[in-house]
Amino acid sequence: MELGYIALWWASLELVGILALPLTMRLFRRLPDGGYAFSKVLGLLLAGYGLWLGASFHIIDNSAAGIWAVLVVLGLVSFYLWRREGSRLRRRLRAELPTIAFYEGLFLFSFLGYCTFRAYDPAIYGTEKPMDFAFLNAILRSRTFPPHDPWLSGYAISYYYFGYLMAALLAKLSGVPAAWAYNLALGSTFALTALGTT
Repeated sequence: MELGYIALWWASLELVGILALPLTMRLFRRLPDGGYAFSKVLGLLLAGYGLWLGASFHIIDNSAAGIWAVLVVLGLVSFYLWRREGSRLRRRLRAELPTIAFYEGLFLFSFLGYCTFRAYDPAIYGTEKPMDFAFLNAILRSRTFPPHDPWLSGYAISYYYFGYLMAALLAKLSGVPAAWAYNLALGSTFALTALGTT
């Protein structure tokens, strides 16, 4: 896999996680780590849901500009929480610094490990992979939601597609082509699962 694409994808995930961090630490404040392990997942879920809602109601387009609009809203909510509870959040982050370093190391190790594994056979064939790739491309090419059905022209996908939408969101945000995004999304799912189970 090309290192530049991997770095851009990782940076996009980190950005989404940082933007959601104050909100995550507010929602999961009773967890031992303050919820840090869930910041990337929550950020991706909220950004994906905001994009889906906005593009479904034709408020924003499914585009890089639409994604940035959603991220700005997420950032403003987090900024508000940071202004309200910044001293508590800073204390918590300082206290959890070794745990945060461990989480980031685990995420990066798992992500790069899975990407290395996929690099030996990155082809998108067999089982449901062609369907997954078709859905990812359909979402990348649809201006609004529901996305176009890749097999039935003029119709929308009649299948749940939110997971593909989150992968497409990261692809558009990072500028990574669909063929690379497919495998990087698999690596992200593996790494986020590893992070969430610690």
